[in-house]
Order: sequence, then C-alpha cells, then structure tokens
Amino acid sequence: MTPLKTMFTTGAVAVAAVAAVALAPPAPAAAQAPGLVETEVTFTSGDREIGATVIAPEGAQGLPGVVLVHGAGPGPDRDRYRANAEAFAEAGIVAMIYDKRGGDDGYSQIEGSVADLADDANAAVEALRARPEADPGLVGLHGHSEGAWTVIEASARSDAAAFVITSGGSALTPEATQAWMNRSELARQGVDERLGEPLGVQWIAALVADDLFRLHGYDPLPPLRELDRPFLGVFAEFDLNTPSGPTMERYRDALDAGGNGNYALRLIPGVDHRMVPTVDGTKGEDYDRDLIDRSPGGYVDTVTGWIHGLAAGESGVVVDPIPAAAVEPGPVASPPWFATAYALVAEVALFAVLFLAYPVAALVRRIGRRGPLEATWASRTVASIGVLLPVLAAGYVGWMLVTGAQSLLGPVVAGRPLPWLVLEVAAVVTVLAAVALAVQWGRRRARMSGGSQVRFGMLLAGVALLIPWGAYWGLVV
Repeated sequence: MTPLKTMFTTGAVAVAAVAAVALAPPAPAAAQAPGLVETEVTFTSGDREIGATVIAPEGAQGLPGVVLVHGAGPGPDRDRYRANAEAFAEAGIVAMIYDKRGGDDGYSQIEGSVADLADDANAAVEALRARPEADPGLVGLHGHSEGAWTVIEASARSDAAAFVITSGGSALTPEATQAWMNRSELARQGVDERLGEPLGVQWIAALVADDLFRLHGYDPLPPLRELDRPFLGVFAEFDLNTPSGPTMERYRDALDAGGNGNYALRLIPGVDHRMVPTVDGTKGEDYDRDLIDRSPGGYVDTVTGWIHGLAAGESGVVVDPIPAAAVEPGPVASPPWFATAYALVAEVALFAVLFLAYPVAALVRRIGRRGPLEATWASRTVASIGVLLPVLAAGYVGWMLVTGAQSLLGPVVAGRPLPWLVLEVAAVVTVLAAVALAVQWGRRRARMSGGSQVRFGMLLAGVALLIPWGAYWGLVV
C-alpha cells in the first residue's frame, strides 16, 4: 500500500469469505417491539466471526426469512436496519441483522470488496436457514443502497438465497452512481450545469484512477442477467442517492435478457432513499430514519406482500411506470494524467513551493540581515492568494464528494455555490495581479537583485500553471 493510500484508510487488505453455519445462540431475549422475540447469534464467514440478531414473531416456526444487508459505511452497526427488521417480523417474516465489516476487516471509506461482502451475506443466509424460526427453503436477501450490489453479487456466488430484494439500488457502477448523485444534487440546487463535471465528477475520476474509490468498477448487470431466482427491486420516488428511473430500466432489460420470469420492480411514492416518508427527498427537522414507510401499499407492505406471495406460490412480472430522470447518468471517464489523485496532491505541493518561496525568501533574508527584497502590491497579492487557492479549491471539490453535494456551505449565487464563486473571483484577481506583476518586473528588472528576480519568476510560474489547472477544475467557467 502506498503512503498516500495509507493516508486515506487504515483498513487492512480484505480477506476471502466462505459460507458458514450458525453457532449455538444464547437464550432469546424480548425485542423492543411487542409480540416479537430477538435472539443473539454468531456465524462465521472465512476467518471472521460475525455477530447478528434474529428477530421473529413470538413462537415462530418455519416462516419465510430475510437477511438485511447493509448499505454504504463501515460496520458494525447492525441496528441500522432494526426498524426494517422489526417491521418485517411484525408481518410474519423472520429477519436477521448482522454486523458489517469495518476497517480492520478490509472495508473503509475507500477500500472494499464486493465479493467479501457478498460472501458475508451468503454466510448470514446459511445461518438463518439453520434457525427453527425460518423455512430453510424460503430465506432470501434484502440489500439496501450499496447493499444492492452485495446481494446481486451474492446470488451469483451461491444458491443459498431463495430470493433477492434490492431497495434503493443502482444499476450503475459505484463511481457512476456517485457521479450521478453529485451532478443531480448540484442541478437540483440550481448550480450551473457546466460545473457539474468539475465539482461533481472529476474528483471521483481522480480517485478511481489511483484505485482509491471503494468498489469502483463493479457492474451489477451481468450477475443480474444470470439471476435464476425471484427478484424484487424497490425504488423511491424521491431518491436523491441513486437513479430510480434509469435503474428500473436497466434492471428490467437485464432480467428480461436473462429470461427471468419472476420479478417485480416497484416504485414507492412519497419516500426517500431510505424508504422514509418525505415531501421532496430532503431531510427536514423532524426527519427520523427509523420511520420507514408502513403506509398501506407502501414499502413494508410491498416487500412483505411479495415475500408472502412467493410462499403462496405466486409468480410473474410486475413493472411499475418508470419515472424520468432529471439528470441522465453516464460513465466516469478516465482523467488525463495530470488529474489523478496522486497528481493532484503533487500539484498542490508544487503550488505551495512556488508561492511560498516569496515569503520564505524574505524571511531568510531578514534573518540574515541582508536587507529587504523587492516587493510590490501585485507580488504580495499573487503570493497571498496563490498559496491558498489550490488548497481551498481541491478541498471544496473534495467536500462535494464527501457530502454528495448536499452541503454547498452557502447559497447559490449566479449559478455557483457562494464559496466557489469567491474562489473564482480570487482566481481572476490572481491572474490580473500577475499581469501587473509582470509589468512591474519588466520596469524594475535592471535594478533588481537576483533574489528578487527569482521570487518574482516563481510567482509568475505558479500563475502560469494555475491558469490551466484552474480551467480544468472549473475555476474558470
């Protein structure tokens, strides 16, 4: 692992996982919801021992079962999907939630393996099949968000799951999904579409180029075409994280191409990515992620009704009307050589050298009591802004990635997030100051010391590099 990659993650290299069986559990304890019983269990996947909780109706025997698979983010918070599990159990379906991998298990913000996650999910299915509460022939997988890739891959690696359910899944690769999320969120907030690529996509491409983007390159469509079991895809009307319409289209085409005659693609109205009721997908002050949609015909009814239908022998294809996407998804293109993550770090360091040379040289000169170096208002302006501009620009683009462009750190002004508009103005001021500096240098060059000329030259070299760099990253639109 390179030093730069170590900066991004402390996770270890992922280890292979294999199917496992449940270990003897302790005595069951009462769950939070009345009428339900929860049992703590453990199972193994490769060399990992994984903790889990089985939630079932009191006295359950041989009921349909489902394993809830995590979305993005390191584990081990199994309770993230407790509300879903309890809702399913209340509807007569045994549910299992389990601890997801963390940094010590090869999964971090930038590192992960779909295969390892899928093997963990299949091991959980085997564990639930061994429970007396569940019907071993009717235990399936439910993967939310990033977990949709996991359960689709799990179905290709094992026949353990009797059915597959995805919730808020994406038919795109992870990097294309993130790019769509960023671009669509920027557009939704009124940001000029020309900034969609530099603010929403190019930093993703930079990370992918240096293998620093988690799960990049995974394509769920090939294993979905091979899926030979019942499949349910559940989508949210107001999903701001994954493209519901384009995914429904791609899922439909893949399943039809593979000849799967038992699947349903359902669009749940009035809910967000987490299947929580919402007005437009945004999270208001009263937002509670545990308040999943239990309305008649909503998310819980759709999932549990479909599973009970399978138990009753129902089969067929159902596809809800597919919504149009405000922003069409697209692939993430490979960046030019100067726009990879490693190159970006090197470039910011080079800018620091070129612009910091101005004050450092003056400080050294002062310490040596050798007299002041030449300075002008233009040189001070270029040095002051130049040293900060690349760092702040790269940091803001990185912030767009981390937050999914959902926190612009200010209002949108003239089609630009206010912080970015300030950086654009600063870039223009820097270029104008550099022009003035070049004129001042030409007039004073004959009487300037060698040290002063080197300082001015490094400042102008920094601006000469900053102009094309800034154009690529959207500082000049």
